[in-house]
Amino acid sequence: MSDAELVQLICAYRLCFETVELSISTRESELFRDNVIRLGVTAMSAGSKTNPGGYVVDQQSLEQFEISDERSPGEIAEMLRRQQYEPVWKDWDLVLNG
Repeated sequence: MSDAELVQLICAYRLCFETVELSISTRESELFRDNVIRLGVTAMSAGSKTNPGGYVVDQQSLEQFEISDERSPGEIAEMLRRQQYEPVWKDWDLVLNG
């Protein structure tokens, strides 16, 4: 899917399904992610690891897909603030896990 086709799909989902969650992964480029957020994207990954065990093992083998946007969560949060959005971190795990 091209970037233009993905933008069309995001716009169609936003127009037809106002409350649908729209997530953009680190597969997309930094430039694309910085601009598509304005179309109503509700979630963005950051600092992702794509290899099995990637968060506990340094080895970069067996990646499921290539990461295009390698910015840290802090860098993504700063980009969002510059665009006058408020970064919201997933914070519900503690509630579910006691």
